[in-house]
Amino acid sequence: MRNKMIRSAAGLCGIAVIAVATITGCSDDKSDNATTSSPAATSAAATPGAGAAAADPATTKAVTDAYVQFFDAKQPADQRAAVVEKGDGFAPVLAAQASNPQAQGTSATVSKVATVDATHADVTYTLLMNGNPVLPDQAGQAVQENGQWKVAASTFCTLLKLQGGTAPAC
Repeated sequence: MRNKMIRSAAGLCGIAVIAVATITGCSDDKSDNATTSSPAATSAAATPGAGAAAADPATTKAVTDAYVQFFDAKQPADQRAAVVEKGDGFAPVLAAQASNPQAQGTSATVSKVATVDATHADVTYTLLMNGNPVLPDQAGQAVQENGQWKVAASTFCTLLKLQGGTAPAC
């Protein structure tokens, strides 16, 4: 049963990678710089929640580092699991993604971190495929566990749902 779930998750990840590649191929070429943003690119979904304030530089760096490491498909699955909330529950999915050659080009950039409280932050990030933005200005969250900032499980679960999948940690 567990192997079937892992194979299903790997298949869904492959489908998502193909969908992302298709989106990239259909996007316009007005900008080739992933860090450039325009007022039109910022959506209400990427706006920090009420009460969120710009994070201090140390928090911004820690959250950014967690997001960059988590979404870097070249990182080993165990290292990616270490920077996501409920990492043990996502380990099978992350391992399946690691063995998918189509997923090797994924990465992320973070453009904004806003603290909600001492252990929660809102994050605006862009998911990249081979350096090209495929999901720009996404709204995500980060949580602090035992003094370490991590990608919130809800952020990864949202992406898995977009792919039509899920994980035990969701």
